[in-house]
Amino acid sequence: MSFPFSKSLVAAGLLAGGVAITPAKAQSAGNYTYQLVTTIESVVPGGFGRSKVSYTPVFKGIKEAPMENLFSLTGLNMANLQKNEETIVALTQQMASEGYDLVQALPLTSSIQGSGIFMTRYIFRKAK
Repeated sequence: MSFPFSKSLVAAGLLAGGVAITPAKAQSAGNYTYQLVTTIESVVPGGFGRSKVSYTPVFKGIKEAPMENLFSLTGLNMANLQKNEETIVALTQQMASEGYDLVQALPLTSSIQGSGIFMTRYIFRKAK
């Protein structure tokens, strides 16, 4: 038994449904302002490293700001780790209050014979 009308109705429904669920076009990069923030946390033993936050482009007149070194003469300094986490949370809250959304966070690490750095790049954007 054949139902040509039913088959045509199903085919039309699938075509119409496919059109209805087609994703919207992504907005182009030209519709956003981007801010790149990089945290650099040194793991040089003895606390001789240089930890900082870098802003590209300059954010509110700030190009870079200091962070605490992760290691002291006795090893990992948990108080400094906590301060750095508080700095990163405050930074993220400040960017959100300025209308920026966090798009991506990219962890990066570099190590050479027992010393190195932990870097994280945060990509923020807001609509123009």
